[in-house]
Amino acid sequence: MGASALFSIGTKAMSASYAALATTGHNISNANVKGYSRQQVELATSVGQYSGGGYIGKGVDVTTVTRAHDAFLTREAATSRSLAAMDATRLQMLRQLETVFPTGEQGVGYAAGEFLNAMVDLSARPGDAATRQVVLARAGEVATRFAAAGAQLDVLQQQVGEDLRASVAQINQLAGSIAELNQRIALVAGQGHSPNDLLDQRDQALSDLSQHLQLSTVQADDGSVTVFVAGGQRLVMGGQSQPLTVQVDST
Repeated sequence: MGASALFSIGTKAMSASYAALATTGHNISNANVKGYSRQQVELATSVGQYSGGGYIGKGVDVTTVTRAHDAFLTREAATSRSLAAMDATRLQMLRQLETVFPTGEQGVGYAAGEFLNAMVDLSARPGDAATRQVVLARAGEVATRFAAAGAQLDVLQQQVGEDLRASVAQINQLAGSIAELNQRIALVAGQGHSPNDLLDQRDQALSDLSQHLQLSTVQADDGSVTVFVAGGQRLVMGGQSQPLTVQVDST
């Protein structure tokens, strides 16, 4: 083996070590980045060179850089976040409804009960003027509380509509981002190596999107993903996204 061959082996070893150190530094730098997956350099022995005395080793090669990622766990985590976000929204709405319909003497039910009791008294004493006045007062109280509850429901409905429009705007932005990442991933996937950072960005975008919608994804051969919302409607396919809109129910 000549000196050039020894230098070649040493150069490959230094290149492999440099790649490993650079990847380690990349991992440390992104340790606090949301959605980042740890990366690792994969090494392989170089094919030896045949000689009269057998095959002589030619060092080490960097084959690729992989990321610590499990598709099943990522999918399950996104589903859990989607369910948690749905339950949190439902809890928030129920708490707001509790303020509209409070329990106890301040509630609509208590006022309605008092009105019905007054009507019972009136049926027993229909000619009593005082009983009639009590009925009128109880009826006015019920009407006032129903009107106040209706006004609060109108405000709540308006707020829900504004929240829906804001959520739809975020959904469309995330869907567009996923479509763009699909294009970039498909362009580099043909090189035979995994674009780890782009995949992390797409997984994070899918995770954020799952907090607004229940999703299902299907991965294509080119590395892109097709995103379906609950009900099977396509939201993202390849490099195209389908924008959502908020429509008022006329019924």
